[in-house]
Amino acid sequence: MISTIVSSSLLRLAASSSAPSAALVGRQLSMTATQSASKLSSILEEYRAQNYAMELPRRFRQDIVKAACSSRQYNAHATVSADGIESVLQNIGAGNRMSRSEIDEILNEVGVCPVNDGNAQCVISASQMIELISKH
Repeated sequence: MISTIVSSSLLRLAASSSAPSAALVGRQLSMTATQSASKLSSILEEYRAQNYAMELPRRFRQDIVKAACSSRQYNAHATVSADGIESVLQNIGAGNRMSRSEIDEILNEVGVCPVNDGNAQCVISASQMIELISKH
């Protein structure tokens, strides 16, 4: 009974939060990943408000994801890596506001991590990235 009350309270709290969804693409994120995703979203929103005030937020998010994509072709199969996110943050002058470990934390929980030459390079799809940086 008590666990049901606590669970329903947490669900209401999560639903009312302006942070990115804690259940991104059907997965529950850890508190650390949720905080990191919220931080990334806040950094990008601050940049949008200062530099893209006349642009629609959706268009801005698409441009950010396009810039962060691993391949130069932005399509349904485009992926975003930690290097891409880090590059975007550097380009907008916010490279020092988010650590690589925070970015990796998000991608480790949300993305897929194929192993190439012994290294796991986690990536997320472009649509997951848009959902991640969108405020709910």
